[in-house]
Amino acid sequence: MKFVVSLFIAVLLVICQAVAANNYLEDIRTLGYVSGEGLACGASRYPSYELVARAYLVSSARSDKEQADGMYAYNSAKARAYMNKRREGLMGCEEINARFDKQKIFKAALYKNGTIKMPDGKVIKPRQEYDPRLLYNRNDDERSRLNAYYDKLQAKKKRQAQKEGIFNKIREEELKSQYR
Repeated sequence: MKFVVSLFIAVLLVICQAVAANNYLEDIRTLGYVSGEGLACGASRYPSYELVARAYLVSSARSDKEQADGMYAYNSAKARAYMNKRREGLMGCEEINARFDKQKIFKAALYKNGTIKMPDGKVIKPRQEYDPRLLYNRNDDERSRLNAYYDKLQAKKKRQAQKEGIFNKIREEELKSQYR
């Protein structure tokens, strides 16, 4: 009987850890998506957001593997959001910037050892002390690197379309639709 109870508790703990890890990654993806839109639209408080979001990513992770998975999820979501916003022609950036600057994350307190006090009063302590200022290099020009990557992808798509003969058909259809 003790074996069954201990087995049940072990399974329950594994399930709880999996759910918690899933919630962590979902939170991190959301932070990354918001970061990508803020970067694309040139939000004035973007550097502060990036610093707190990355500190949350590091401090909330329960292991190095979870932190690495979180960093990958964050950066992927950020890049996707940036590319989507560029593809849309940066439409709606005024509204995004207004909402970006009013987020609750800016009311969070980030301490020297990496501890974060969230606006709701929750305190998140890191697994080990670190210097949060090292998480984000404000001199790094992310926008120009992402713009170059986006332009490279678009040029590759254009070359592929030209190679397949699709480009001229699309161009002709666009011209026809303009004159209608």
